Amino acid sequence: MGAHWGVLRGDGLGHLATKEKFRDFVLHLYIRTCKHHNGGVLFRSSGEGLKGQRYEIQLHDVEGAHFPTGSLYYHKRAIYPRIEPEVWYLFQLLVKDKYCMVRINGETVLEFDRLERLDEGHIELQAHQLGKWGEYKQIRVRRL
Repeated sequence: MGAHWGVLRGDGLGHLATKEKFRDFVLHLYIRTCKHHNGGVLFRSSGEGLKGQRYEIQLHDVEGAHFPTGSLYYHKRAIYPRIEPEVWYLFQLLVKDKYCMVRINGETVLEFDRLERLDEGHIELQAHQLGKWGEYKQIRVRRL
């Protein structure tokens, strides 16, 4: 992961995690990815990427994907938000107790109310595919 002019960029494989842990929060950021990028936003994470416990909101702009952008990986498929490659979009994640909601460009694409792990954890940005990139800017987290 690298940074340039206030933009974080993930190329290939890796994770960038918060130092602090969060249980209930609102995350607000802008994301831009290359076509068919594969990554995610992890929350209530042990901070070990895919090795540890976590929930993952998928970032994958393929409409036919089993878990397209906005999906809670392994738990619930999102309404496909029709993301254009290499165009910034607004990503919002609300996590409160057993509930999470994902909004893309102001549209609610996922609601899930059966989260089982309620302990606090890190928030991570994940790059998960060699040869693909994703960028993140104006990242804000607010505790609830």
